[in-house]
Amino acid sequence: MSGYQATGRTLIARLSQAAEAKSIYPLVLGCVVSAGLTTLYLLWESAFGHLHYAANHAFTDPEMIGPRIALTVSLLTGFVVGGAAYGHRETIRDAEALGPLLRGSPREHAALVDRLRHPIRSRAWIGSVVAIPLGLLVVASRSIPYLLSDEPWNHDMVWHLASNVLLFALIGRHAVLTFETNAIFAEMARDLRHVDLLHPQRLARFGRRGLRSAVFWIGGSSIASIIFVDQQFSWLTGFLITGTVSVGTIAFLLPLRGLHRRICAEKETELERVREAIHRDREALLSAAPEAAAAATRMPGLLAYEHRITSVHEWPIDTPEVARFGLMLVIGVGSWLGGAVVGHVLDAVWH
Repeated sequence: MSGYQATGRTLIARLSQAAEAKSIYPLVLGCVVSAGLTTLYLLWESAFGHLHYAANHAFTDPEMIGPRIALTVSLLTGFVVGGAAYGHRETIRDAEALGPLLRGSPREHAALVDRLRHPIRSRAWIGSVVAIPLGLLVVASRSIPYLLSDEPWNHDMVWHLASNVLLFALIGRHAVLTFETNAIFAEMARDLRHVDLLHPQRLARFGRRGLRSAVFWIGGSSIASIIFVDQQFSWLTGFLITGTVSVGTIAFLLPLRGLHRRICAEKETELERVREAIHRDREALLSAAPEAAAAATRMPGLLAYEHRITSVHEWPIDTPEVARFGLMLVIGVGSWLGGAVVGHVLDAVWH
């Protein structure tokens, strides 16, 4: 490899790292992917002479279900790419910030962060392989998967199948990477020196990871609700809403369960210690022993400390994060129930 090629690759790598460091990078990346897929779809439709037909029909018309699905898949793909990029960057930052709280050496911590930054040995491709058939079967002809029907091939179905392959491959890959990241953070939770119950905010980065996982799944389903624009509320819609909220909640809480058990154990141990001290001083006060004065001096502090420990949340989640998660659920459910508004806005943009 020539010196110019090496220099060029080094420059590209540095520019890429600089771009990833910017907060706007994931958003721009997702928008570029969505815009690129939408442009390709418009060119695809134009090549078969269907673009003029779509431009003369409302976005919410039943005949427009194909373009609606295509646009939704384009938006979802961009969201998945951008969300994965944002999550990857923030996960590395969280892991780096947790280093001083761990028992391991700096070298061991750096190895964990490196596994997050460069998942070279990742089995993420397995997720893609498993998810791609699901994406193909989702493309339906009437009430059965298109590939299992005897319907003739057409250009719309070719696009839907190809775009679903890309989307589900990305989702499957992200799902496997999420499980691997969960395992690494669970290892960090087990390696904590101790849980400082007086400063639980130091563990907030574990909760932020869970919140980002929930945003990924609930946000994606909110975009998918565009497909159901102007359709009547049915048992299927209710099932999808329930499933979406459940998956988002599990994604929020599942990565935190190990740390939750650790906090509960530490909290119970500390409360036993302080209550034993309170009991001893109480006995001293009631017996009028010589140490009663010292016990009376300690008692207010012990009671205040007991109250402080009792009020510690057993989940590493603070109030703002709970509020954000609740707002996210409201937005997610509202996007399904208020799909008609989204449809009218897209209809205005479409024309």
